[in-house]
Amino acid sequence: MSTAVPYTAGQDYSRLSTSAASSLQHPPPSPAPRRSHLITAIAHPLTAICAVQAVLSLTLVWSNTAFADEAQYLTIGKLDWAHWLHGAQIPSISLATFSGSPVIYPPIGALADSVGGIAGARILSLVFMLAATALLYFTALRLFGRGPAVAATALWALSEPVIRLAFATFDPMSVLLTALSAWLVVRGAYSTRWGSFIFATLAAFSLALANATAYSGVVIDPVVLAFALFTWLPHMRARRAALCVAWLTACLAISFGLLMTASGSWAGLTSSIFNHSGSDHQSVLLVLYDSWGYSGLIAVLALVGVVSALSAENRLRAALIVILGCTALVVPVAQFYEQTAWSLDKHLAYGIWFASMAAGYGCKQLIERLPGVRGRLAAFFCIIILIYPAASAWNSAWKVYHAWPNARSFVGAIAPVVARSGGPIYVLGTGPQNVAEYYLPQGADLRRWVTPFSLDPVTTPRSNWASYYAKHLGDSRLSVICLFYATTFSSAPDLPGSVLLRPDGSNTGQQLLGLVADNSGEPGLTALTLAVEEDSSYRLTAVGPYDSSGANGVYAIWQRKAGS
Repeated sequence: MSTAVPYTAGQDYSRLSTSAASSLQHPPPSPAPRRSHLITAIAHPLTAICAVQAVLSLTLVWSNTAFADEAQYLTIGKLDWAHWLHGAQIPSISLATFSGSPVIYPPIGALADSVGGIAGARILSLVFMLAATALLYFTALRLFGRGPAVAATALWALSEPVIRLAFATFDPMSVLLTALSAWLVVRGAYSTRWGSFIFATLAAFSLALANATAYSGVVIDPVVLAFALFTWLPHMRARRAALCVAWLTACLAISFGLLMTASGSWAGLTSSIFNHSGSDHQSVLLVLYDSWGYSGLIAVLALVGVVSALSAENRLRAALIVILGCTALVVPVAQFYEQTAWSLDKHLAYGIWFASMAAGYGCKQLIERLPGVRGRLAAFFCIIILIYPAASAWNSAWKVYHAWPNARSFVGAIAPVVARSGGPIYVLGTGPQNVAEYYLPQGADLRRWVTPFSLDPVTTPRSNWASYYAKHLGDSRLSVICLFYATTFSSAPDLPGSVLLRPDGSNTGQQLLGLVADNSGEPGLTALTLAVEEDSSYRLTAVGPYDSSGANGVYAIWQRKAGS
């Protein structure tokens, strides 16, 4: 058989065989550009999982106006940029209301908000969560192989905490940085002697930045350290592994201290840890119920993985899987201690990122024990089984996104009133005030947004509340007053205007006003409303709905008359 001969300059080709010469004169066509890499990437399970995660989260992004926390963080981010670029003064702000450093995530979120509004900031958070999903896949792939990695990633990506964290707050960025830290730990296990210390340093800084971004992430630090130890032990001597963990711990402490000092965030961290509102306390049963609803499937499969590993793996590998499986309980236990389910689903994202790897391992063990179920058939059954948990998780996330009032009507009503006013603005409640500051151009001037009186003036006898509010209204000379009322009926825009907020002195009007004010949980709301109504300096300019999926409400806006 004749073979083609490579061309060499100056060589005599006259004696070559006909076929060989032909092959030189007409060389075989070079292969067409391969599209296999692109096709493989598109058909990759990780691509499909991320696509489903993105679609489910994107349905939430435009579903409601900004939550109070989102509004507050993005507003502070805008003020940070104004301060850095233009020297604008930032009014003194209590860091007790922040769950993370005000100079790490807020400026980043504000950049996304400047491009796409609240939707842009939420899409940035979605990108953070998609990156955390990819890091989970590559971490589990290195530790347990392709099958468990795909299962772990699917369980994580289709859980409620992950779907719902397309949310413009500190948490998604902190979760991503924690995931990056774990991935760097695994990379360090397969590196050279000095390379492992370099990766440990990078992992420590990433984890410190995660903790400074959202203080709640501190709860997962012991898990990361234990994960590092049992990831490194099979690949290096015990002494070297212990030194790497000690180095990781020291770098974590130093980096975190430097970040918190440089950002001036120690006061906020102290307040977050030690100052808890009594209203946040909830029963342990509620925490347990919510934990089961958000992460029960992952916890059960992680338990299967732990039990299987104890009987099938060596001690070091079994210990690693036990640590990963038990991580599903870390956040619920912390919330048990604090006796609150507040923000439980957001905090669970840290724990289930690790627990999902044990759950993926458990899935593999279950499939291997099913006779005759292999390959594509097993994948098909897994997809079918995941449909219901994914749908349930999305439905739960949808409810969370509609648990706070839709502020579209309120913002549309107050914007022109504030634009016509130049004096102090009073908006009842921290949440509505944060939302108003975020959506209105005047929100950048925080000095205008005031709280000149209490709605529970305990030092003033109830019989004197009318004069208390009348005096403060006169002294403060508020240009805009916006009050909110919880109702037990549908708050159609045309309902409360004359019936609720302009009582004519009849018993029906007075009783209705008192009932609504009492439902609002603000003892002085009735007296304040009557004081505003009786003050000739103010006129009612707008009334409308302030409803969420679980409660109805109305807002009322008064403006100070010109010349008053």
